[in-house]
Amino acid sequence: MRSCRGRSVPAEEDEGTVTRKEKYMTDFNIHTFESAPQDSKPALELLQRQVGFIPNLAATMAESPYLLEAFTSLRAINGRGAFTPVEREAIALAVSFENNCTYCMAAHSTFARKNGIPEEDLRLLRAGKSPSDPRLQAIIALARQIVRSKGHLASEDIQRFLKAGFSRAQLLEVVLGITSTSISNYMHNIAKTPIDDAFLAQSWTASS
Repeated sequence: MRSCRGRSVPAEEDEGTVTRKEKYMTDFNIHTFESAPQDSKPALELLQRQVGFIPNLAATMAESPYLLEAFTSLRAINGRGAFTPVEREAIALAVSFENNCTYCMAAHSTFARKNGIPEEDLRLLRAGKSPSDPRLQAIIALARQIVRSKGHLASEDIQRFLKAGFSRAQLLEVVLGITSTSISNYMHNIAKTPIDDAFLAQSWTASS
């Protein structure tokens, strides 16, 4: 297995020069299929078939079979919903932007391009702006507001989404997409897992 390492902070180091990333990052294993706990192997095999490789983030999640199972289960359920692949990836990009997850921005940008998102909409989402497509605009506005308000939507937020032609069931599917993506966001933000080579072309920083 590989290790994703942070650095310890000397007690005498100036607190003002130490970021939260440096202070709180700890070591997490990036498992291979061989080193992963036995109960994580079925989910890793599934991802290998679906994605073509085992992403580093999933290999890090594998330390906890329960977390990995939750991630792959939600991913599968989300994929069966009413939104198109581009719409699901747009939600993931909006959530990952709000949570400042560099790994997930790169990964979901890659998946969004693979699924045919217009380049201009991808550029806007990566910049934290509204896409040009009206349907995507409504979905992303709702997703961002849910994340920013911690779920405390105003009645106007709900009505705006419904008036855009969506159902209450679809509103709740946005919650599903947020939840699925947030697992990945939090995992990366804790572990600082390195981005896979397959996603490097879509590398992202908050200033992109």
